Amino acid sequence: MERLAERAWKRQGVLGRALRAALTPPAAAYSAAVRLRGLAYRLRLRRGHRLAAAVVSVGNLTVGGTGKTPTALWVAEGLRSRGRRVAILSRGYGGSAPGPVLVKSASEAPAAVAASDDWKVVGDETVLLARRFAGDVVVARRRVEAGRLACSALGADTLVLDDGFQHLALARDFDLVCVRAGSTRDPALLPAGRFREPLSALRRASAVLYTKSESGRSPEPELVSRLRGRPLFRGDLRAVSLVTLERGHWTEAPLGQIAGRRLLVVSGLADREPFYRTLHEWEAQTEDFVEFPDHHAYTLEDWKTIAFRARELDLVVTTEKDLVKLDAFPFARGKLVAVRVAMEIEEGERLLALIEEAISPQANRT
Repeated sequence: MERLAERAWKRQGVLGRALRAALTPPAAAYSAAVRLRGLAYRLRLRRGHRLAAAVVSVGNLTVGGTGKTPTALWVAEGLRSRGRRVAILSRGYGGSAPGPVLVKSASEAPAAVAASDDWKVVGDETVLLARRFAGDVVVARRRVEAGRLACSALGADTLVLDDGFQHLALARDFDLVCVRAGSTRDPALLPAGRFREPLSALRRASAVLYTKSESGRSPEPELVSRLRGRPLFRGDLRAVSLVTLERGHWTEAPLGQIAGRRLLVVSGLADREPFYRTLHEWEAQTEDFVEFPDHHAYTLEDWKTIAFRARELDLVVTTEKDLVKLDAFPFARGKLVAVRVAMEIEEGERLLALIEEAISPQANRT
């Protein structure tokens, strides 16, 4: 299904063009529903819940591949370093928890707070966030409930919504929207294209982060025409280290350890190109690839396949999101490593200052 969707979205070959044409009527119906929903909130027929904390949303307009979760981590870390009591809220995609659940082992959680660090319960990306963020991460299908828990039981005064742009049920004070370079040239809506909302939804944005662009590349005219004075920042994911498993714990190691090594590359991603580019930049010998859909739940059979194909190679290299699930399987010590990435934003201090200016009247309401 993922491959067929890609062919339709890119209109690859006769089949891709035929699928795109067949999906255009459902996309028109979806577009009408999205616009009516947005209109209901603008007319205040539906209202977003206001919580006793400042709320910063990080989201996007498209399905996958814009770097919104690393950006949410960057925002949360930046605000925490400025003295805010920050919690990250997530819907816990792929997890079973109806919520609200604190992403932490039960033994480390405050009394009477439901907690779990099992990715099957809270989702793979939220486990990754919790392992990297020094503050709290809370999941719930209704993020209003997650926010209430973060405020009442965890003392948060600032909430960062991961993938929150379309979550209008929770009122926010700042909306940062990640837009991938080149994506606005074909703004077709689901299921005919990648877009969750039309480009006109950018009128709700407080600022736009232009990601995954080549150095010096100018934003597309289709995007610039929608900004209307809203600040535009540039950012991209950069590999910062390796993560290895040591007695059940994650430890960082230099990226240079993959240079010249013969690798089996394992990934379950929506967009693999930046990951592969990183390995190439560090002069790793990528001998073999095992690719799975985004958020893939690894099975025993998958592990057997990976172990067999890696038996004569030096390392199995994956992403942190995949490591969350693969670290449950037995690999030889030092055999399995993940590439850690972080969002780097040009003029990042200016962006944080804008966010703080927007949330400062609200952040002390508790």
